[in-house]
Amino acid sequence: MESVLKLIQLVDGRERTNQKEEKEKQQLLEEVREVSRLMACNDRWFELECDGDLIEACIYQREALRARYRHLLETAKRKGISCTPFQSKRAEGQA
Repeated sequence: MESVLKLIQLVDGRERTNQKEEKEKQQLLEEVREVSRLMACNDRWFELECDGDLIEACIYQREALRARYRHLLETAKRKGISCTPFQSKRAEGQA
């Protein structure tokens, strides 16, 4: 009986670990999506901006977003996380 209880605890611990890892993976992927969206917004802003000071602000923001994106990709790679190319939320709901 004791060995059965130990086995149940072991399986339960593994399930919790798997759930935690899956949650971390989803959070990381969501952050990558958000940074990608912000980079696209920054690109549009840069294309439309005329004021020199604001163009400079766009450039600094772009570099900050690129650094954050590289960091997230390195973190995903280190953790062995990969996924299919991003789809819009609307397309995911229809699939």
